[in-house]
Amino acid sequence: MLEVENLRVHYCGIRAVKDVTFRVTDREIVAVIGSNGAGKSSSLMSISNVVRKAGGAVRFAGQDITSADPADIVRLGIGHVPEGRHIFPFLTVEENLILGDTGRTGGGSGRANASMEMVYSLFPRLADRRRQPGGTLSGGEQQMLAIGRGLMLDPKLLMFDEPSLGLAPIVVEEIFDLLLKIRAMGKTILLVEQNANMALQIADRAYVIETGRIALSGKAADLRHDPKVASAYLGI
Repeated sequence: MLEVENLRVHYCGIRAVKDVTFRVTDREIVAVIGSNGAGKSSSLMSISNVVRKAGGAVRFAGQDITSADPADIVRLGIGHVPEGRHIFPFLTVEENLILGDTGRTGGGSGRANASMEMVYSLFPRLADRRRQPGGTLSGGEQQMLAIGRGLMLDPKLLMFDEPSLGLAPIVVEEIFDLLLKIRAMGKTILLVEQNANMALQIADRAYVIETGRIALSGKAADLRHDPKVASAYLGI
């Protein structure tokens, strides 16, 4: 579904991502783990073309999207739930979700309403708070809102950037359970996450990125037992 080949991203002369290559196949959960500043978020942002690439190629469902406009990338079926959630705090839950539907072609309000009801069925707490300003939600609820907004256009692939960041452990477990439910809906997930233990528990495959390069890759279950991964990322 997604092929990233020799991806390079530079910031003010600093090479943040250096020839990164990876793939994501249909209905997989693929995790990208690594320390802070390793190049994980930069990789996602360059796939979405929010950050300009210095080189490399990206293909989605066989189509070259290397230079595609970010809005067109969303319409093709890639949703991006960014680090830090970035909800609109003064808009209600429902208004935040409606903005997630911006840019839809075809289907009209009926399809948008169906997407919203799907989100509410997945996140009943959001349904209870649909008239509440987003900024008054708890951190976990705001993350649910960001995920729900990402689901509004019914993407084929959802990219998550640090969904557990700043959340209490019990809420982190809830968020990861939701990611499994989203995959069960037929979605494909690319997950960037510093919580390597949780990411490797739910992922099918994983890549370890260090200083802008892929250092290790393989089945998530195998990487969980790799001594280097256990020492560097799992605290073992």
